[in-house]
Amino acid sequence: MNMKNVVFVIGCSILLTFSCNSKLEKGNATSQFFTDSIYSKNLSEYRKHSVYLPKEFNPSKQYPIMYANDGNSNLTQKKHLLDSLIANQIIKPLIFVASFSNSKIADSTSTTTGDGKKVYLTYRNFEYIDRQPFREEDSLLIHRFKNHKAYFIEEFIPEIESKYRQKPEKDNRYFYGVSNGAGFGMSLLNSHPNIIGTYLCFSTFGGDIQSYTWHSNIQYPNLYLRYGSEEPFFLKEDAEFIMAKYTALKAFAEIQEFEGGHDNSLWNETFIDVARRLFALE
Repeated sequence: MNMKNVVFVIGCSILLTFSCNSKLEKGNATSQFFTDSIYSKNLSEYRKHSVYLPKEFNPSKQYPIMYANDGNSNLTQKKHLLDSLIANQIIKPLIFVASFSNSKIADSTSTTTGDGKKVYLTYRNFEYIDRQPFREEDSLLIHRFKNHKAYFIEEFIPEIESKYRQKPEKDNRYFYGVSNGAGFGMSLLNSHPNIIGTYLCFSTFGGDIQSYTWHSNIQYPNLYLRYGSEEPFFLKEDAEFIMAKYTALKAFAEIQEFEGGHDNSLWNETFIDVARRLFALE
């Protein structure tokens, strides 16, 4: 490459960098919802995530940040919902980010339903729930849960906060998950209580909640836990168990039953109810 071309390439790179930084500094005229990715050393692969930035996002300001999973599903497609809540001054502007789940088939042999049909478990099922596989053929899955949790804590959260110039305290971080995603959230709440201040966990499936160890000298995060009246009975049993633990530990938990079953429309209604109180304009 001759010197003229080198100067041209460097000039383009500088202009591109300036353009990106300028766009971030000026703030966006409308909210943004897009997909990004990072390389995870813990999982040895690229992981995607969706990002919601509110209208007129300004990186020099500090925002509440809600971390979620299942970013590649309709469970976390909340752009229009958040736009409406913020535009109508029901809640303050916030950043919402959701890590994609891994939908590749991981196990098509070991799990069946009551009628004998095989269940094709994806990597998501082993990342969100500690299934503790032990077979030799499951060697790639043995540490999947631990490695995914390390990715979420050590890579995903720091990357988001660095990229968008946020330096939140624990109380300004939130977690949102439903079903197995809520199971992952409850495990995160229990094992790493000092990272995220408030958890929204709806219809929590998996995680063997009643086997967790709790410590009286730790201040556990605030918890908003919901389960459906038409969901399996063990969700209510787990909820009652958690309520008893939180009461004994003098920690805050709002645990309620909603009318209905395992349904995203019901989770959305519950999300709105909790969010409008958590992020109410001062």
